[in-house]
Amino acid sequence: MTGPLKGIAVLLFLASAPLAAQQIATTAAERFTRLDVNHDGALSKYEVDAEVFIAGLDTDGDQMISPAELAPLLGPSVTEADALDRVRVADRNADDKLDAAELDRGSEMRFKWMDANGDGNVDQQELTARFGVKMVN
Repeated sequence: MTGPLKGIAVLLFLASAPLAAQQIATTAAERFTRLDVNHDGALSKYEVDAEVFIAGLDTDGDQMISPAELAPLLGPSVTEADALDRVRVADRNADDKLDAAELDRGSEMRFKWMDANGDGNVDQQELTARFGVKMVN
């Protein structure tokens, strides 16, 4: 994967080593702090990498993210069915999983949706306004 989309990963997700439930950001402020890698007070769409995201969540090694792999990251109240709804927003080939290209596409869509003022960054106020809000396609 090359080009500007490489660095886009789902902004409401945290890209890191394998994630445990206790590592999940439960508030918009926590999520913002974890995603703002360069600590400039704004999230650019390049601060999280889809390949790193996949490496951190892909428990079965298929290089894709399934609803079962995504649900724990979204929090304890999110069911696998809820995660499937989120996957389907960006799932171009209708296999109910997200590959890196689909993650990039979904991230681009979500980023534009969250960037209310259109400045190319998402500040904490914008993230807070959309935190926990389900995006529909």
